[in-house]
Amino acid sequence: MALIEEGAYPGTTVAASIYEAASGAVMCSMVIDISGVQLKGGICLVQKDGTLSERGFKDVQEIFGWRDWDWERWGQEPETFAGAAVQVKIETIQGDRGAYSSIKYINPAGGGQRLEAANAKSLADRYGAKTRALFGGSPAKAAAKPAAPVTRPAPAAPPPPPQAAPSLPALNVPPSSMEACWEAFCRENPGKAERDLYREWSEYILTVTSRAQNDCTPGDWGLVLYRLNAGQLPF
Repeated sequence: MALIEEGAYPGTTVAASIYEAASGAVMCSMVIDISGVQLKGGICLVQKDGTLSERGFKDVQEIFGWRDWDWERWGQEPETFAGAAVQVKIETIQGDRGAYSSIKYINPAGGGQRLEAANAKSLADRYGAKTRALFGGSPAKAAAKPAAPVTRPAPAAPPPPPQAAPSLPALNVPPSSMEACWEAFCRENPGKAERDLYREWSEYILTVTSRAQNDCTPGDWGLVLYRLNAGQLPF
């Protein structure tokens, strides 16, 4: 397949589904048609520690024109989600068998791969309460209790601010970029197939930064590169 010049392009969804990675992260995977060429990309919905990616949910909502979120909607066939307009950022990846074009980001608008239907009910059971809270939905109704007069206590003192997590500068790690980290990741995983590298890359970024790669800062990439140069791989 000929390379696509790096840059932003309009595209249209051919299929979409959600899946849970071995790390516990939940991704919305899409096959996108870009002027007759089909590439696969994804948007992170739930990070491996169970944290919801609000940006990911909002982007998927906007792409498909939804005002709410219903996990069970994903029980439909992936081709049900065809025809939605998106904008994709294309990058060139240097693999073992040469360079190839890949989707770096999928954003709302401004060969053919088959996706499996998701286990939507299981994901709804596990993350339904969190997504209702995220989008302002109502929890399951409890039995009504009669109101009783109460004496209002004086307002409680505000709790102390949470302890800040250790900051990256304490490690004295210089910032870096995704491109530099990808080169180091490939170097530290010699002999692996491109398909395995691409899959393990997203999981590794979540493991090190607790963020999807689209949300990583130069400081996050600096930490990733530091770990890779130290040979700290979880696989």
